[in-house]
Amino acid sequence: MPNWNETEYVRRAGEVAKQFATIKTPLNDLCEKVAREEAMNPDEIRTLVRLSNVAAFQELFKQKEGDKMVEFDVGNPESVISRIQSSVTDPVQPANIHNDKLASEIPDQMKEIRLGRKFDDRVKVAHEDVVERAPRADFVVIAMRKLASEFDVERRMQGNKWEYAVNKLAREYRKLSTYQTVPFAKLATDAFSEYGEEIRPELEALLSEARLNIALPEREKVAQLQDRHVSDDYKQLKLLKEAFEAREIYVKIQNGEKWIQENMPRL
Repeated sequence: MPNWNETEYVRRAGEVAKQFATIKTPLNDLCEKVAREEAMNPDEIRTLVRLSNVAAFQELFKQKEGDKMVEFDVGNPESVISRIQSSVTDPVQPANIHNDKLASEIPDQMKEIRLGRKFDDRVKVAHEDVVERAPRADFVVIAMRKLASEFDVERRMQGNKWEYAVNKLAREYRKLSTYQTVPFAKLATDAFSEYGEEIRPELEALLSEARLNIALPEREKVAQLQDRHVSDDYKQLKLLKEAFEAREIYVKIQNGEKWIQENMPRL
């Protein structure tokens, strides 16, 4: 049985997660393989699977584009434990008379092996005499709290980016003399052409902050712009794009924080 500390659990869970994200093998299968190789007891399996779920979420979260929630089949520690216990406790059936005769000549101390109930250190995970230690859910909680803290910092940064970009644009459009900047109607047309309905929240926020009484095009018109209009490249459009991308990341992180709250073990 391994005597891993928190760092080793996190490292091995990270390896499982990378395999999961790369070769798409179910987390239960990957964790079961590690558990068998390391002769892990039930509590150690629970810790490995839970940390692998967290690591898999992080791995998929990095790869995910847009603001959609990361979805995947999380590993089930009890299922992994059950698989291993079932495979060890099922009796081994004799193949033929020769095997039966050979088995009768094996010393009594080997009886458990002949009956399929091995007692060596590598399979104690399934033995009924094993005394389980307290689950190491604290390792999982530490990892998830660390991730939640990183998310909190990143979410605040993206929120600040969004506010900076929108406010900077709004200051331009609040000027009495508008000859120095691109007309708002052109900015809206080019933005809708580039990003479609997804960028409407930024344009609406800009209208509100700049106190402009201008109507934005309807959805049907936006669809036409995307098909036919070719936008120009200028600083105001780039700034609006920065706000749009910051919001996408912000919402994505919010979804990540929600996942953490829903999957955080109770100590």
